[in-house]
Amino acid sequence: MTDADLLRRCRRRDADAWNTLVGRYERLVYTVALRNGLSAEDAADVTQATFVALVDSLDKLRDEEKLPSWLMTVARRQAWRTRNLSRRTTPLEFAAEGTTDPFADWATMTALHDALATLGGTCRELLLALYFEPDAPSYAEIANRFGRSIGGIGPLRGRCLDKLRVILGDES
Repeated sequence: MTDADLLRRCRRRDADAWNTLVGRYERLVYTVALRNGLSAEDAADVTQATFVALVDSLDKLRDEEKLPSWLMTVARRQAWRTRNLSRRTTPLEFAAEGTTDPFADWATMTALHDALATLGGTCRELLLALYFEPDAPSYAEIANRFGRSIGGIGPLRGRCLDKLRVILGDES
C-alpha cells in the first residue's frame, strides 16, 4: 500500500492505516532524532511529537510522495528544539564526550530522500521497504508485496540502487 493510500485512509480516521504508517516510518524518525544528538528517551519523545505533527497536518500535506522527507524535516526540527532546550538546562561539564556533529548527516539524508522522491515508482517503494521500514521485511514478504519472485528482488534492488546513485551523482 502506498503512502498516498495510507494517508487517504488516515484522513478517514482508519486506525489500521495509521498503525501501518507509523510502523513504516517510526524507525526512520527515531533514527533522525538519534543522529541529531539526542538520548534514546528524547528521541522517543521526538518520534511521538513528529507523528502528532503528522496527525495535525494530514489535511495540509501537499506532496504525499515526499512523506519520508517531510517526516525527516519535522523530526530534525523537533530534535533541534529538544537539544537546544536541554543545552539551556545541562551544565557544560556534564555534556557527553565524543558527541558527533548533528549536522554532518543532514545534507546526506536530505539528498537521499529527495533522490528517492525523484526515483519514484517501484524502485522508490522497494528501497523504502528494504532500508527504511521498521519491520525490516524479508525478501519473501517484499516479493509478495511487489508480485515478483524472491530471486528477482536482489537484481531489482541492484538496478534501483544504480538508478539512485545516478540521481545522487547528478545532484552532487
